Amino acid sequence: MKQNTISQFMLWLCFAIGSASAEETRLYSGEIQVPSLGALNMTLGVSVTDEGTVLLLTVPAQNAENIPLTANYTKEGAIAAELPQAGLSFVVFENDDRTLLTGEMHQGLVFEINFTRVDEIAQLVRPQNPVGPFPYDTREVTALHPEGHLLQGTLTIPSGRGPFPCAVLISGSGQQDRDESLMGHKPFLIIADYLSRRGIAVLRYDDRGVGGSVMKDTNDLKDDTSEDFATDANVMVHAARIHLEIDSRRVGVIGHSEGGLIGPMVALQDDKLAFVVMLAGPGVIGYELLGLQQGLHFESAGANKEIADKIVHASLSMYEMMQDGANNVDLLQQMEELVSLQLAAQELQFTEAEFAKTVEEGLEAMALPWLQFFLFYDPLPTLAKVSCPVLAMNGTKDIQVSASQNLTAIESLKTDYGNDITIVKLEGLNHLFQPAITGAISEYSQIETTFDPEALQIMGEWIKEITDGN
Repeated sequence: MKQNTISQFMLWLCFAIGSASAEETRLYSGEIQVPSLGALNMTLGVSVTDEGTVLLLTVPAQNAENIPLTANYTKEGAIAAELPQAGLSFVVFENDDRTLLTGEMHQGLVFEINFTRVDEIAQLVRPQNPVGPFPYDTREVTALHPEGHLLQGTLTIPSGRGPFPCAVLISGSGQQDRDESLMGHKPFLIIADYLSRRGIAVLRYDDRGVGGSVMKDTNDLKDDTSEDFATDANVMVHAARIHLEIDSRRVGVIGHSEGGLIGPMVALQDDKLAFVVMLAGPGVIGYELLGLQQGLHFESAGANKEIADKIVHASLSMYEMMQDGANNVDLLQQMEELVSLQLAAQELQFTEAEFAKTVEEGLEAMALPWLQFFLFYDPLPTLAKVSCPVLAMNGTKDIQVSASQNLTAIESLKTDYGNDITIVKLEGLNHLFQPAITGAISEYSQIETTFDPEALQIMGEWIKEITDGN
């Protein structure tokens, strides 16, 4: 689920850049402190190549490795380098014996660099990542969307005699790859491996404009909403059904976060869908979810409850004003109040120009079609019309899609209308279904577990039970 935190800063490196070949590389590792997100591990390599000096950037939690930044030495002896695509720059110094690298990183904010020389880049520990050989077949699947873009994914087919039930995975918000890679984790890879070992085929795919899913013009993404992404999922459901190893009557979807919102949309357009699994899927109208999300986010990051509650109130006021058609002057004033509270919660000081730019960017984000749709979309009427079985799972430490807020709403359908919905609330799990302490986003990359084994088991057994009866 997208974080609606206007002053949340993070290093974004979502594009492909080639690596430089180095004759000599000196590696320095450390952490930068990202407001409201905590420590982010990073390695900088000072590399001497045939073409000159290059600064190599590695951020394991963001799957960024050895990204080359052309560097120059200043007259003061600093190494200056930038990555314009990310609005990122460094000014750093090596000490005389080349054991320390100090200086600053700039990306909206200024981050202190105080790194120590290391022999190698530390690897993230991800014990659940599967290692071959695998007891299932893997196949690339490409499908053409009616609007003209290509969608590509990976179909894993269990060994043995089919045809098999199949789950199509739908990612959360933002453009995700087929593994839903996030903070060094690959949750969809883990889910696909687990289910395919247990007799359930899985199709996971790159979101439009990512990886093998190609669009003619990625600028079109700015106009897309959850309803558009639901059509992608529909295409991939049909793509799964055409394989002889797949039982076309037993194909369902598993959606995470926004994908959990999209799953019921897919079911409403496809009366042959066998099941829907909502992993931390929304059950309330978007502005209610995002209002609480902001408060929980800042509180988990250390803000006191009083200011977190003020942020919730200011956010809800902003959304209500937008819904009522408030004029630009009133919206500007409300955004200024919201940004001021967010900065206070993070104990950040902005110049007048920085503050104005942040407010402007916040208003621009609010006007995006995706957010406009999400803010005022109520998922319950759609979910109420879904005729196939639904499994709704969430963790009690989820601060992005609160279990108490959203599972309660979803359960009301079962109580009021008798829908075939199974509700599972998992103690101590966060938005990624990891065992968590606080649920804060800063914990995601630090937790070694990618997807809780008990949650995998519950989901797998439920799908087997549902599809065995078909």
